[in-house]
Order: sequence, then C-alpha cells, then structure tokens
Amino acid sequence: MRFIVLSVSLVWVFASSAFADIRADVRELFTHNMDALDFARVKIEVDRMIDSSIDVEAQLVQIDDMVAAIRAMLPRNADSWTKVEAIRRYIYQPGPWNDGRAFSYDHDDPYGLDVRNKLLSDYIQDRRGNCITMPFLFVILGQRLGLDVTPAMAPLHVFVKFTVDQGVTHNLETTSGAGRARDQHYRELLPITDAAIANGVFLAPLNAEQSVAVIAAVVVEELIEQERYHDAIAVAEILIEHYPMFAYIMVKKATASYHLLRTEFHEKYPNVQDVPEDQRPYLAYLQRVNQGSFQQAESLGWRPLQR
Repeated sequence: MRFIVLSVSLVWVFASSAFADIRADVRELFTHNMDALDFARVKIEVDRMIDSSIDVEAQLVQIDDMVAAIRAMLPRNADSWTKVEAIRRYIYQPGPWNDGRAFSYDHDDPYGLDVRNKLLSDYIQDRRGNCITMPFLFVILGQRLGLDVTPAMAPLHVFVKFTVDQGVTHNLETTSGAGRARDQHYRELLPITDAAIANGVFLAPLNAEQSVAVIAAVVVEELIEQERYHDAIAVAEILIEHYPMFAYIMVKKATASYHLLRTEFHEKYPNVQDVPEDQRPYLAYLQRVNQGSFQQAESLGWRPLQR
C-alpha cells in the first residue's frame, strides 16, 4: 500500500509544476466576495484564462455601455418585469440600441463545442450565442439593473431563474427570447431524474459559489481540448469542492481520466498483463478516478444526454 501511495504522489509532484498557475487562477475566483459577486468580472476573468488577449477592464466598460443603453429604455420607477422586457428588447430585437444586430442562438454550435464560442467576447462580437453565453449575459445585465436573477442548470444547459418584486420565481429561457418556461418543460425535453432534482443537480437556482464553478467549467473543457488531462482533473476537483453536486464536471473529470488511460495505457499495452509493474499503481489510480467520477454523478441522478 505504501508503494501505491508514493507512486501516485510522484505523478502529481511531477505534474504540479505544469498546472500550478491555472490551478491557482481558478482557486482565486472563489476569493471574490460571494455576497456581492460581480458575474461580469468573474465571467471575463475566466474567459481570459482561455484567451489571454482579453482586456478585462475594456470588456467591463462594454458591459456598462450596454446597461446604460437599457436604462435609457426604462421609464422612471420601472418594476422588475419592465426591466426584463427592456433587456429582452435590447438583446433580441434589432434597433439602434444594438446597432441593428440582434443576438440569436447559434444553431451551428448550440452546445458550444468550440470552447471559444463560450466566451462572452465572442458572443458580443458575432451576436451568436449558446446555453452558456446567452444566460450569463442576461444575468450580467439583470444584475446591474438590480434584478434578482441567477443561473440554474439542466443537462448540458443553463437557464435563468428570475424572482419578481412580489417574490415569485420564473424560469427564463434565454436561447429562445428569454421567454418563460416551466420546470416541466425541461423535464419533458431532457433526462432529468427525480433524484437529480432532489439532490439539487438540476432546476435549482445556483448560489454565487456554485455559479462561479459553472462559469469556470469552460476551463476544464479547454484543458481537455488541449490534451492537458492532469490539469483538467485538478481544476475539476477544485470546482467540485465548491459545487459538490456539479455532475457535469464529474463527468468531465471522468473523461479526462479516460484520455489518460487511453494515451498512457490502452494505446501502449494490448493487455493489462503487459503494463510494467511500476506503472500499475498509476493505472489503478486512473481507473478509480474514471469509474468513481461516473458513479458519483450517477448517484446524484445524472444520466447521459443523447444528442
């Protein structure tokens, strides 16, 4: 047993220098004041981890300009629904407020499989969004207008929970004009189990810490795309630490470990018996991560989505 622990530890020691910076950057996100979280800053800071050319302050100014344009549409003493309608108009209807270029759903990449399409800057530039950029832009604008808006999860999807002045909460589906949608709508379209709802995996409003984890999920996706699988596992563990019901990232962690199993073992050794003795603890470790991550997600009620 001592040999196994030492072997796995050495793997992480050698790998740690390669991903220390990204791990520290992601941990830094959770040092924000969660009681006054600025969704815009967090989203743009995460995007900058993907594209270092992003100017955080310049993008924040751009967001402020968008909010100013929406405020100009509002009557005095506008209530919460009036503000929502103004955001809808600004985003989804072409006019001078958006230079005649309305924002729309990107049917060519609806899931944001190209990680760059999940960057807020990309959405604002090409006006084609997905179920990450569209809800988070709505939340960002709504937050700056004083609305009670938070993200919520469905399988491979994020939508907006909006609570009106009278305390009633509504779902807003931002990939479809931010119209109202019942919880049952998502259950009819997607594999959402009773267990997933009971465990808070899907359809529940996210708190600030959970929201940061969902925003940062794109970092794990990018690391997997770059074949930085150890990095992806490490960052996934940070996100799960702050959002223990984050089934999507558990599956991504399992995916990263699968790629390590594939590249380090399956492609090198036709049979398990061919694996060198000193590599078997590492093999066992990756197998535990892979199987354990899937089992953890499934125990929470997660089920795979057939695209």
